[in-house]
Amino acid sequence: MKIYSQEEARQTLCRYHNLDGAEPLCGRAGVEKIMQRIHSIQYDPLNVVARNADLALQARVSGYREEYLNELLYKEHKLIDGFDKEMCIYESKDFARFRYVRDEHQKSVVLTLQYRNQMGALDILDDVRDFVTRYGRTGTKDISIGEVRESRWGPKKLSSAALDYLFNSGELCVADKKGTQKYFDLTERVLEKADFQYDHDMTIEEFLEWYTERRIQSVGLIWNKPGGAWQGHFLSDNELRSSVLQTLIEKNSIDEIRIEGINETFYGFKDIPTYMEYQTSDSYARFIAPLDNIMWDRQMTERLFDFTYRWEVYTPVPKRKFGYYVLPVLYNGQFVARFEAEPIRQAGEFTVKNWWWEPEITPDDDMLEAIKKEMLRFAEFLQVDNSKDNFVKLRAQ
Repeated sequence: MKIYSQEEARQTLCRYHNLDGAEPLCGRAGVEKIMQRIHSIQYDPLNVVARNADLALQARVSGYREEYLNELLYKEHKLIDGFDKEMCIYESKDFARFRYVRDEHQKSVVLTLQYRNQMGALDILDDVRDFVTRYGRTGTKDISIGEVRESRWGPKKLSSAALDYLFNSGELCVADKKGTQKYFDLTERVLEKADFQYDHDMTIEEFLEWYTERRIQSVGLIWNKPGGAWQGHFLSDNELRSSVLQTLIEKNSIDEIRIEGINETFYGFKDIPTYMEYQTSDSYARFIAPLDNIMWDRQMTERLFDFTYRWEVYTPVPKRKFGYYVLPVLYNGQFVARFEAEPIRQAGEFTVKNWWWEPEITPDDDMLEAIKKEMLRFAEFLQVDNSKDNFVKLRAQ
C-alpha cells in the first residue's frame, strides 16, 4: 500500500489533472489528450460565466476556447453527450460499453413518463423513428406527434418525450446543439462504425471492472465512501462497488493508498505516478468549475483540502452563505478563496461581484500576482475584457 501525506495527495491530484499547468496541454489537441485521461466531464446547461464543461477544460488546457469542445462533439463526434455519473460528455469510443448504463437509465425514463402521465410517448416511438430517419437532425421544435399534455413540468409534446426516450436508449444521439437546444439523429449515422460497435459484447462483470477503474481515472484518487464521485447506476451500490474494487486490487489494476491523517483507504489510478515527471517551479492559480471532477465528492474535497464547498444555485437566497454561482480558487494545490462573477453576457466583461478569502489565508504578493495572472487568462478564455476593478476588489477583501 502506498502512503501519501495530505500535501503529496493534493499535489498529485492537481498534477494529474494538469491544474498546475506543468504539462503543455494546449488548444484542441490538449482537450483530446485530457479527455483521454479523465474520460468524462459533467455537463450542466447553466451559463453564468461559462458552462461547467468549458470551465473544467479551461482550467486544464491553455488557450482553450469553447469552439474546440463544440467541434469535438458536433462536427467530428470524437466526444458525445451521454449519461455517466450524471449527464456528461465522454469519448465516443466508450459509447457501446455504456449500453449497461443506458439499459438502467431507460428504466428510469419509463418511471418518469409514468409520473408525468406521458406513457403515450412509447406508443409513437415508431413514428418518431421514421421522422428522424427521413429528415435527419431533429429538434423538439421540428416535430409534433401526439397530444400536448399539461404536467407539473409544464406543457410537453409526446414527441419530445419520445425523442428523449430514444436518446436515453441509445437509438438517437445528440448530433448538434444550438445553445441548449438539442438536435437528434440516428446514432448509427453519427458515430463511426468502430465506436458504435467497440466492445459491445463485454460481459456485465467486465463492464463493472472497466467502469469502476474508469471512474477512478476520472477523479484520480478516490475513497470508497458514498458520495458524488460514485454517483450513477451500479457505482452508487456500496456492496457492489466494494466487491469490484477488491477484484481490481487482486488483479493489480488499481492501487490502494493511505493518506496520512485520514482513516479511509483511497484508490488510485495505477499509472498516476507517471504524470509526476512534469514539474513546475512557478506559482499558479486556477478558477475551478462547481462540478469539476475534483469537486465531485465534496466531502472528500473537504477532508483532503480542508475546503468546504456547496453549490448554492438551488439554495434559496436567504439561506445562501456565499452566492448563486461561485467558483473556488486554487493556488499551488490549496483552495484559498472563492468568488462570484457578474453574469458575463450582461456585464460584457469579466467582473468579480464578490470575493471571499478562506479563513487563515493571508495573501502575499506571490499569491496575489498568481491570481491576477489567472484573471487575465480567464478573461482571455471568455474572450472579454478583464475589469480593472477586479484586482482592487481582491486586495480590498
